[in-house]
Amino acid sequence: MPMKRAPLTALTAFFLLVATAAVAAPPDSPSQVHRSKISKTEVLLTWHDNSNNETGFEILRRQQPNRQFESRGTVAADVEEFADSVEKGAVYTYLVRAYNADGNSEDSNQCFVGRTPPNIPIAVDVRLIALTVARVSWADVSQTETGFLIQRAAEGEGFRNVAVVPANVEMWDDWGLQSAHTYTYRVRAQGRPANCVDNSRFSVERAVTTKGGVRVLTVDLSGNGKGTVVSIPEGIHCGPLRAACSAEFPLSTMVTLQAQPHASSSFQEWLAVPACTGSDGPCSFNMGKDRVVTAVFSKKSVTN
Repeated sequence: MPMKRAPLTALTAFFLLVATAAVAAPPDSPSQVHRSKISKTEVLLTWHDNSNNETGFEILRRQQPNRQFESRGTVAADVEEFADSVEKGAVYTYLVRAYNADGNSEDSNQCFVGRTPPNIPIAVDVRLIALTVARVSWADVSQTETGFLIQRAAEGEGFRNVAVVPANVEMWDDWGLQSAHTYTYRVRAQGRPANCVDNSRFSVERAVTTKGGVRVLTVDLSGNGKGTVVSIPEGIHCGPLRAACSAEFPLSTMVTLQAQPHASSSFQEWLAVPACTGSDGPCSFNMGKDRVVTAVFSKKSVTN
């Protein structure tokens, strides 16, 4: 005897309706719409299909200065390209959306066709504003850039991105470079790649060499005598009226200090330099670090 089907209650019908509505949904929007040139009068649009329930894709376009988009055609589900005819010199904006029986997806990113990239920055210059700080400057001759990308190449290496600055900025300082190294820079104006507006080409390249690092040498005069201390190479000249003096020397420079006592005094020794401690002759050392050296002079004893 066949079983009787249970009657469809209002509550059961409600849940079936809710379940059906939950399953039914428009497709996800396509993304990464790009364009490539087929010829002077034809362009190829490509995109990424993000849905698995679309019936197809609709391609829409507007021609500047119009604001209204019009349909240019449709393609089947899973298709990710569309060729369209264009007029030379015209500027278009394209977008793509997926559709099915439940409606349209959100619009994709907009993709411009025929829009020129920003102009290349000109008058690029690089100069040192400190021993290891380079200032990169340029002239902005574009009205459509979204910013500027600065690339740097160390000697013997390739270019890499080091900074992006906002539109209309024409200068950037590069801090923390290594001393006595050569760096090459180039700049480009940024377009809108996400909207198919290319970046400019890179500017001419400009190079700069940082200065060697420096170390500070300080000399103190001590004792009850008088005298002067000078250095080779030049920089230090202490006494008889200056009891202390300082000078900067390039990193790793060999410096020699010479003590010259006053007629009424004699030079005794150098302090704080192990190689020279106890010596009354010239004192030589490498400026691999900051140094403080003491020169001791004493009065000559008076004999009757």
